[in-house]
Formats: sequence, structure tokens, C-alpha cells
Amino acid sequence: MYIDLEGILEEEKLPIEKLEELGIPFIRLTHSSASTMELCDGIGVEYNARHCKNLFLTNRSENKFYLLMMDADKPFKTSEVSRKLGSSRLSFGSAEKLRDVLGLKRGAVSVLGMLNPNAVQAYEKGCLHVAVDRDVLSWENICVHPNVDTSTLVLRTVDLVKLLNGLGIAFETVDI
Repeated sequence: MYIDLEGILEEEKLPIEKLEELGIPFIRLTHSSASTMELCDGIGVEYNARHCKNLFLTNRSENKFYLLMMDADKPFKTSEVSRKLGSSRLSFGSAEKLRDVLGLKRGAVSVLGMLNPNAVQAYEKGCLHVAVDRDVLSWENICVHPNVDTSTLVLRTVDLVKLLNGLGIAFETVDI
């Protein structure tokens, strides 16, 4: 799907252009700010799609960072996730670290942030890792913010995996 980029926020252009370049179809939905899971509720349901929790986590030393995609209906248990990712004492990364590492602000976090130059650099240095809850991978369609919280892209989950593979981004599948 090729869309006119006029009227699209600058932050959205990179993810949209990359999806189009890779021939990955998507539907763009615009809405008011949806910076929390509660505000995302209902967005994309007409396409049998939903948002997952996108958590930006860091270790205590703040030298390893994780972008975790997990089913929003599941509780986040720090100790369990830390154990499964093999990193002790994970906590939420600060707004400043989120901006520095992923180039994003709170509420706009999604795996599409991996396209941003900051994230590419952190991933290539080995200090940024992506993990996906196995249940999320079973969804037919998924909603992702394209680096802003005022629009959502709906795409097939298998195409999201295709995107990550096309970018050379290895991700860990975890059971949460």
C-alpha cells in the first residue's frame, strides 16, 4: 500500500517508507494520543488487530537495553522477565534513555523504533535487544505505533517478523 506522505508527521515517514520499500502492506489509522494501553484499547479491532505492550527495559548498569513486546493481557513480572531474558534486575528505562537509545518518547514505543538511527547503532553495538512474547507471534494482525502515538499501523504479524528479518534484527522469543 503506497500512501501520500503529505500530512504525515516526520517521525512516521521512516517506518512507512521502509514498509513500502519491503512491500509490506499496512493500514494507517489516525487517532488522538494513545500513549497508554488503556487509550490503545479498541484501536484496530475492526481489522482483528490489537496493540501489545511495548516495554523499554534496562539492566541496573544501564548498558543493556531490551525492547519487549508482550501480550497486553498478561501482567509484567520483573523477576520472571529478567530471568527469561538472562539479565538480572531489569527495570523500566528512563525517558532520557528511551530517547537516547530508541529515539522515541514514552507512549510511542514500538518495534518500528528499531528503524531509528539511535536504535540501529545501539543494536549493532550489541547493547539493544528485542524480545517477543510467543503468544504475540500467534496473532493474525498487530497494531504498532509508527514512532508517534497519534497514529497506528495495522499489519499482519508475520509481516512484522518479515520486517525484522529484512532489517537483520534477530529477536528472542520468550514465553511470558
